[in-house]
Amino acid sequence: PKSPTRPGAQDDDPDEARARMQDPVATGLVKVKSCGLCKLEFEEHNLPGVVSYQAIVNLRKKWGSAFPEDSAKLRSASARYSSVKLCAFCYQFFYDSDEV
Repeated sequence: PKSPTRPGAQDDDPDEARARMQDPVATGLVKVKSCGLCKLEFEEHNLPGVVSYQAIVNLRKKWGSAFPEDSAKLRSASARYSSVKLCAFCYQFFYDSDEV
């Protein structure tokens, strides 16, 4: 069995080091962001939807999963209307079915 290493200590396993070097996210070649609604991580180009943070707050309130009222983002008007990127699945909740 492998012995635990101290935090910050270098790992001696060359296979793990090679795997880290080949990971495009770890090397910074691929940017990863989280969806504003579901909070799952996606490559940035896979977040096609853009809505305001206030739209997310309103939808979550409608679903019964409201943000805490003392949240810093809810106190600032400029933060409430900043744009938030969404994955394709979550973006469907903001389509108006009457207009399609």
